[in-house]
This record gives sequence, C-alpha cells and structure tokens, in this order.
Amino acid sequence: MEAVSVKECIRVKLPEAFELPRRFGVSWGCLTQGAFRGVDAVVAEGKGRGVYFRYVLPYDANAKRYMAEYGQRERREGYGISPTLAEALYELAERHEVEVVIEKTQYKTYYYAVVDGVKIDGRLCYRESLRDCVNKVVRWVKEEKKWRESLRLLRIREEVLNAVAEWYFRCFGETANQLKVAKRLEEYHTLCQMRSAAKREFGVAPTERALRRAFWWDGEWGGRALSCFVTEREAVCRWGGAKWKFTVRAGTDGVYIKPESPLYQEWIKAAHRGNDS
Repeated sequence: MEAVSVKECIRVKLPEAFELPRRFGVSWGCLTQGAFRGVDAVVAEGKGRGVYFRYVLPYDANAKRYMAEYGQRERREGYGISPTLAEALYELAERHEVEVVIEKTQYKTYYYAVVDGVKIDGRLCYRESLRDCVNKVVRWVKEEKKWRESLRLLRIREEVLNAVAEWYFRCFGETANQLKVAKRLEEYHTLCQMRSAAKREFGVAPTERALRRAFWWDGEWGGRALSCFVTEREAVCRWGGAKWKFTVRAGTDGVYIKPESPLYQEWIKAAHRGNDS
C-alpha cells in the first residue's frame, strides 16, 4: 500500500502562562503559516470532557519567539474567561457542543467560548453563581438561535416578496402590492398569461384592472369569423385577416360591441347577463 503524505507539524512549546492546554496533556502547538489573520502562528488544539479548545498565538519563526509576551494568567475581571463561566462550560459540555477559543496578539487578546455554534463572551458570569451562569448561557444560546431563525425567515420573506414584485412588474409593467400578490399568486399568474396572450395575438397590453373585466369572444360578423379580446372600454378583434377596434357597451342584458367606424351601426352581442340567452 502506498504511503499517504501528511504535512509535518513543526512543534513549538507553549508559553508557561497557558495552563488550560496542560490540563489536557498538551504542552506544544504546531507552527502554521498565516493562521492568525495572515500572520504565522502556533496553533494548539485539544479536547477533554467534551470541551474543545484552540489557541492561535502569533509566532516569529526566524527569531524563534512569540510576538507577544505572555505573563502568568490572572483571574481578574476583564481578563480571560471568568472562572464561573469556565466551570459552567464544563457542565454544559455533557449535553452541548462546547468550544473555548483564545487568540492573542501583541496588543490584544481575544477570549470567547462557542456553545452549540453560538459565541459566548468570555467576560460573561463574573458575578453570577455557577447555576445562574449555566442558566444564563443556555438562555443566551436559545435566544440567539431564535433571533437567527427569525432573521433567516425575515430574509426569506423579503427575498420572496422582492421576487414577486419583480415578476409582477415584468408582467404588468406596474408596481405591485407585494403581500396582496403573494397571497393570490395563482390568480395573478392566470392574469399574466391572459395579458401575454392578448399582447401576442392582438398587440394590446391591458392593465391588471382591465384584465379582471376582460374576456375572449369568438363569433361571426358579416358572414366571416370574428375573434375578439374584449375589455370594459374597448375590444380588439381580428376579422377577415385584419385587426379592428370595436366600441364596447354594457347593457342590462349583456355586453355589446360594434366597429368604431361610423359606417357600421349594428351592435353585436358578445356576452349575456343573467338568464338572457
């Protein structure tokens, strides 16, 4: 079997100040190119009792020294992960995915924990009891996930409404009431198909309002077939290979049409009302 090449880890001893890795039997890290914001750094990782930790410490390989001086860690407010939070993370690790991350530069130190994918500030729980701290972390994670889900749904809603508005404008050439269209999308889709057919067959592009009162009518006039698209105000018809405009009149017994030309006075019944036949 051919051997698989594995990139060699250049081991670098961790500073004495780092106690947490040593508690898990880790006293060194791997020198990794560009690991800390593009700067070479020593990366130390480990896991114990369900807690995963990762240190990223900027390192000068030429000088063979860390870029920052790390003194003995102190347990005081404003520095590191609070002792109460550390204990809470141990408890939470039995039921949750917990990660502890510490990143250092010469000028600043970044401390935080990640519980079930939610970032927890390392300064949390300096004054709370252990039980209150556990509850606080759980509540924070729950609220953060709820907020993320709300944000995700809101983003999806906005994307859907924007897509609906874009589609409506493409079809009708007007600005849409997004919610109204989204709730009755099938109805508007049918109207859009009607408008497309009217534009293709008769060269007209009626508004949404006009489409709601429009209909197709096929009949006969002057011994020839007559095909019309009838709206509330006018009708466009094909007759004898030509396109004609007709006037529309709505009566109590139905809808009538006749050519706009004064040469024709005969009204043609295109639709019936009630029981009229």
